[in-house]
Amino acid sequence: MRKWFVVVCFVLLLVGCGEREKVFVYQSVNDEKNKQEVQHLLKEAKAIDEANVIFLNDELVVAMQVKPLEKWHRKKVEESWKRKLEEKFTNLNVTVSTDFKLFWETSKIMENQDQQAVHEKIQHLKKLAKEET
Repeated sequence: MRKWFVVVCFVLLLVGCGEREKVFVYQSVNDEKNKQEVQHLLKEAKAIDEANVIFLNDELVVAMQVKPLEKWHRKKVEESWKRKLEEKFTNLNVTVSTDFKLFWETSKIMENQDQQAVHEKIQHLKKLAKEET
């Protein structure tokens, strides 16, 4: 019985420590330079747990989840990342959100291949991001 307990604990430790992808990118045009820059920036961020990035025409939408201890500073994290991304990508309209609903919705959008439908949903999400409830 004791051996099984040790084996189960070891397996749970290995599963819990598995490396997972931190940044998911959807882009309508094949621009590897921008994709690599955003991935590098967001992977190095300590406050961000996961992020969905959508490049669509002249739009850059970033929906991120902050780490649990940073949730009290969500607005500061959101504003600082918006500023950083606007400086880096001056030719794009940047939208950044730390709201979980937008993260969830962007995850669904990234599965869609129809660019017109994605564009419409992005416009709707941008309106939701501006709302404060």
